Formats: sequence, structure tokens, C-alpha cells
Amino acid sequence: MAFELKAELREVTGKKVKALRNAGLVPAEVYGQGMENLSIQIDEKTLRRVLSDAGNTNLIGIKLGRKKAVNTLARHIQYSPIKQNILHVDFYAVNMAETVAVSVPIQLQGEAPAVELGGVIMTGISELEIEALPGDLPETINVDISGLENFGDSIHVEALDLPDNIAVMSSPDSLIVSVQAPRVAEVEEVVAEELVSEVDGEEEGEEAE
Repeated sequence: MAFELKAELREVTGKKVKALRNAGLVPAEVYGQGMENLSIQIDEKTLRRVLSDAGNTNLIGIKLGRKKAVNTLARHIQYSPIKQNILHVDFYAVNMAETVAVSVPIQLQGEAPAVELGGVIMTGISELEIEALPGDLPETINVDISGLENFGDSIHVEALDLPDNIAVMSSPDSLIVSVQAPRVAEVEEVVAEELVSEVDGEEEGEEAE
């Protein structure tokens, strides 16, 4: 288990949780199949750090006193609209022997040769929907774009080569990334700028003479 949060059982509910937040604590819930929901409270600073590092695919152990930590995934995080303080978190208690569905961020890697020819990278979906055992969940889905050599080349979900222990739930036709040819207006603008630069250079040369 990569991450662990120490928590305390929470008795305060409803509008009274405002006092908890003022004291630097965040109300949270732990829920899952075969267990009663747990109302807990966690130190806000520690919680923010762990959530930032763990994301929604790394297991977070919720530790209550001397009891064995409960394996969870952060599911729903509620923030205040202005200051972005954490208002509430739902933790889903997982069964390590059962698959779970999560959204994993897609990360592009490498350089597309078509970009050097003036192509423009266009991105599609930014997350991939997958199912896997809690211990097999990846932090990111890395997609190599070095094979995008020509304008119009693209990568769709169906082209991904993922381990057998990961089931892809996103549509196979979903676009991840493509390379588009530069628009004619953009090319003309670049050419015009180059011509202006050449003319300015010639005029400066004549003035020097």
C-alpha cells in the first residue's frame, strides 16, 4: 500500500461540520460492499497532500486507531468554489480480489515527426476508462506519438497495447491524438512574415551603404 491516512471516527454531521473545517479537519465517508458506511474526519493538510500524490488510481489505506487499514480509492472530492478548500471526500473500500472501474489519465510521450513538418497536434480523450484489480491499476496510460509521421495520422483507443490484466471500457473508436496539416492561412502568414523580414533586411543594407 503506497499511501495511508490516519483518521478518526466522526460524530458531527449536518451543518455542524463547519466547526470541523474551521479546526482544520475534513469530513469524509468510507463506503463499500459488505460494510457499514464509516463517517470519519481527517487532517486537511495531510489529506490534500495524499490526494495530490495518490490521484484516483492509487490505493489509500484509511487507518482508524489500531484497526487494520481499509484499502480505498478516492472517489468524489468536493471543493469550495472560491478558495478550493476540501469540503468532503468519499472513499470507496475495495475488495482486492474484485475488479474496479476507474478513469486513468492519458499521457503523451515522445515527439511526432509530422510536427516538424508543420503539423499540429490535436488531442481527443484525456482519460481512459478501464477495469482492473485494485493492485493492478496504473497511474497513467502512456501513449507514444513518435509514430505520427504524416498529416492525418492518428491514434485511437483500439491501437493501445495494454497488459491482459487491464480491461478497456472506453470506446475503441475514441480518438486519443492526431496530427492535422497546418491551415493555409497560417502558412500564408508565415510566408508573408518571412518576406517582410527579407525586405526589411535589404532596406537596412541599402541604408548602411
